[in-house]
Amino acid sequence: MKKLLLPLVLLSAPMFSPRPSFAFGHEPLSITANQQASLEQTAKNGTYELLVAKRSVTLKNGAFKAGDNPDNFIEAKLVRSVVCDLNDDNKPDIAVIIEHHGMGSAGFFELSALLSGENGFTQTKPVLLGENIRIEEFSASSSMWQPEELNIVYLGHQESDSHANPTGQKRARYFLDDDGQLSNDFSHIQIVKKPALYLYPVRTAKIEVRLSPEGKLIRTIPDYNNRWRVTVQKDGMIDSGYHYLFYEVALDKKIELPRHGWSVRYDNLSGWFDTNLREMGLNQAEAEDMKEYWLKNLPESPCYTIKLIEPDVVNKRLGLKIQPKPDSLLRVLLNFTPTENPKKSRRQSSPASAERASLPSNGEVFSTMDTWLTKCTDRHCP
Repeated sequence: MKKLLLPLVLLSAPMFSPRPSFAFGHEPLSITANQQASLEQTAKNGTYELLVAKRSVTLKNGAFKAGDNPDNFIEAKLVRSVVCDLNDDNKPDIAVIIEHHGMGSAGFFELSALLSGENGFTQTKPVLLGENIRIEEFSASSSMWQPEELNIVYLGHQESDSHANPTGQKRARYFLDDDGQLSNDFSHIQIVKKPALYLYPVRTAKIEVRLSPEGKLIRTIPDYNNRWRVTVQKDGMIDSGYHYLFYEVALDKKIELPRHGWSVRYDNLSGWFDTNLREMGLNQAEAEDMKEYWLKNLPESPCYTIKLIEPDVVNKRLGLKIQPKPDSLLRVLLNFTPTENPKKSRRQSSPASAERASLPSNGEVFSTMDTWLTKCTDRHCP
C-alpha cells in the first residue's frame, strides 16, 4: 500500500533545501515617502494616555506643555517613533516613546503603539520603560522565528551614575500579544504558521485539496479560491510551476500541547533526529533534509523539549481533505521549546502506530509532505 505522508513539523519553512522556495517570514510594509511623512505627523500630533501622570495629552509638533505650578505642571514630548506592522494586518502602525515630567520631577519614558483600524488609530496601554533614561536606538524587526517586535536600546542607571547621566546600556523587546497590548513576555508566543504541502503522485494526476483550519487563512500560493485543483506530475511539480502548495493560517487559539515528550540537550539533537524521524514515518532522504535544515536553524539553547501533537488535535485544528483519497494517512506535528535544563518527561509513542488510516486504493495513490513552521515558546528564541 502506498501512504500519504504529512509531517506537519511546527518548525520550518522549506524542508527540502535544494528546491526553490517562496519567501517566508513577515513581509515588510510597503510605505511611500508621502505616507511615511503623514505617519510621522500623526505621531507628532497625536493624543496619548500617560501611565504615570494618569492623564491624556495632545502633542503639537511633538510637544505638550501645561500648568504653571508644581501641582499641575506637565511637559511631554515625542522622543522616538517607528512605523511597523505589529498586528500583521499589512497596515501601518506607529510605535512611540513619550517622555513626560512635572516641575522638577524625574522624566518618565513610556512606550505605546498606535494601531491602525477602520476608525483611525487606537493607542495601546502605555508601558513604563524607566525614569531619566536615555534612548539610543528604537526599531522594529521580524523574521521567520518571531513576529514584528520593537527593539529598544537605552542607557539606564548604574549605582555610580548621577541622576541625570545614566551610563549602563540596556535592551528591551516588546511585541503585540493576543490581547492587543504590548508585552515583553515571549514565553508562550506562537511565532509563525506557514505550511507547505508537497504532492507526489505515482503518475501525473489531477488532485483537489481543501483546507479547513480552525482559524483564518492569511495567504496562499497559488491562489486558493475555496480549494486547490491542480495537476501534479510524478516528480511533484504542481501546475508546471510550483514545487508545493503554500498557505499561512492564523489559528484561533494556540495548539494544545501533550503532557509528555522528549527532553534533548542541544548537542544531542542530531542523534534525536536520526532516531525519531524514521520512527515517525519519514524516509531516509526526508529525515536527512529535515535534520540538516533544523540543525542549522534552531536557535541555540542548552536543551529542547520536543512534543508530538496528538493526531486528534492535528486533524481537528488543521483540517485537510485531499481527493483522490490515499491508501493511508500519517500526520506529524512537532513542537520545540528551548529550555535551560533537561526536563523529566515520559517518552511519547511514535505516530506511525498512533495514526494510520488505510483506505481502498483507486489507482491514483500518491504521497504528500505537509510541513509546518514551528513556534518557539521560550525567551531563548531570537
